[in-house]
Amino acid sequence: MTRTILLLTTLCTLALNVSAQKTSTTRVPHSTLVTSAAHAEGERGNAPPNDDCANAEVLTVTADCSNPLAGNNAEATQDGGMSPCEAPGTFIDVWYVFNPGSEDTVAVQLTPADPNAQDWSFGVYDACGGNELFCIVVPGAIQNVPVVPNTDNYIRVWSNTNYGPGGPFTLCVRSQVNIPVPANDVCDNVTPQALAIGGSLTLNGTNEGALNNENEGVPCVWEAFTTSTCADVHISYCGTDPVHSYCLLLIYTDCSFTNWRNPGSYALCADGNRDLCFSNLPAGTYYYPVGQIALGVGPYVLTITAEACGTNAPANDECSGAIPLSTNTSCITQTFSPSCASQSLSAVDCGGFIGNANDDVWYTFIATTTDMTVGGLPNGDMDIAMELFSGSCGSLTSVACGDIAGSGGADDLLASGLSIGSTYYLRVYDYRVQYAFTDPSYQLCVVEGLGSSVGVEESANAEEIALFPNPTNGDFSVRVDPNSASVTVCVIDATGRTILTRSEQRTTNGFLQVRAEGRLAPGLYTVRIGNGGSLRDSRLVVQ
Repeated sequence: MTRTILLLTTLCTLALNVSAQKTSTTRVPHSTLVTSAAHAEGERGNAPPNDDCANAEVLTVTADCSNPLAGNNAEATQDGGMSPCEAPGTFIDVWYVFNPGSEDTVAVQLTPADPNAQDWSFGVYDACGGNELFCIVVPGAIQNVPVVPNTDNYIRVWSNTNYGPGGPFTLCVRSQVNIPVPANDVCDNVTPQALAIGGSLTLNGTNEGALNNENEGVPCVWEAFTTSTCADVHISYCGTDPVHSYCLLLIYTDCSFTNWRNPGSYALCADGNRDLCFSNLPAGTYYYPVGQIALGVGPYVLTITAEACGTNAPANDECSGAIPLSTNTSCITQTFSPSCASQSLSAVDCGGFIGNANDDVWYTFIATTTDMTVGGLPNGDMDIAMELFSGSCGSLTSVACGDIAGSGGADDLLASGLSIGSTYYLRVYDYRVQYAFTDPSYQLCVVEGLGSSVGVEESANAEEIALFPNPTNGDFSVRVDPNSASVTVCVIDATGRTILTRSEQRTTNGFLQVRAEGRLAPGLYTVRIGNGGSLRDSRLVVQ
């Protein structure tokens, strides 16, 4: 049984408010969840003493967690293989060892210093290189964990750099916590309730004390409903206190979990909770997991409502409703925030990236030059993907796409050879299975020529971000504002992966030199430059 998870959180990289890289979008075998981003591949510095299992730091089992042990895996390296509850990636991990005495179950509490900016997970093993007894990604509460009595057990604390950086945390191992397991902890124990068109259900419960019985990757409880006809269904956490800042996304058609549906969008409630919209659900029974994720632990109130299919769809859900965009000589953005969209076409393979187009919507413009650019800028951490078509609705031909930037990043769709005066159709969607975590809206502009500069701060000095030489064989120099303090440079490849980062001292004439040290293969790169107060991008060609 394999399912998918997506961990999405906003973070700052290299002290710059930069967008996350495009990385793998699946974690297995979990359900999909809302919240993280990616990790810059910078220099890690010195690894901590407990960087490998052989040098595990000793932990003592205590009666409570009033005095947890402090740790930090920010500069750790990987010492351990793939965990069954994780996705592919690089795991920066540190190790701890403890003896539980005669106990066969202990409680482990892992708390990151900043849950909104870190990725954090842990596993428990019966020996270095031994069997994994337990693992969990992003634990939202203290976990009861099986252990081997009267022997050394090992805890591996890791961060998957595809989803976020490591950092400081606290760790505690204590006596087992006896929290009642909710009755709806198992999917098969839930009785689906009828949900009529125009009707609603209010479901109260708690996921505290839930177990990972269904192999969701996080402990969760279950709610279920049945519709008798096609429906647009909202599952809303609005009003839940404390706020469930994170929530699982997928719903399943049965408790064997062989089929699932993605939300067509989700929105933020006024109180910070989430409102998920599942568009065009066929008649049937659906099971929804309320997972323990980071800040989403404790009592909840779910309000589930149903409307006739298409009732909540945005006007531009299909090509025939495409919204006209204006064209300009410079980027003049328009802001959009569609919700409850449904998929029109399969996701495009754009430079080797194939995402999920379950929330695609449509726009249109008339070409005013043969070379034009569509700039897309998320206001939150949406991973924007764009595809351009010629022809007419029902008879479209794909001519260009834009999908290089990752979560929260600005992107350009570059199109050449367009016919002046012809109408073109633009499809926009989130590469992932849902809209952005912090803000589901985004900005679009259509610009004459190649390159929109959307999301790049305008500069009074056009030469301020010039790169020399460009093209280059590797090393290059950057012209910067001579009044800036220290400047940080990131070089990002076409996949969105940060190849190198440098904090450079500028020279008195306003130039700094970046030495690639053989790390830049021939190709197109984005050079991201920050001076502590602004962030700018420029393109670099390496021959």
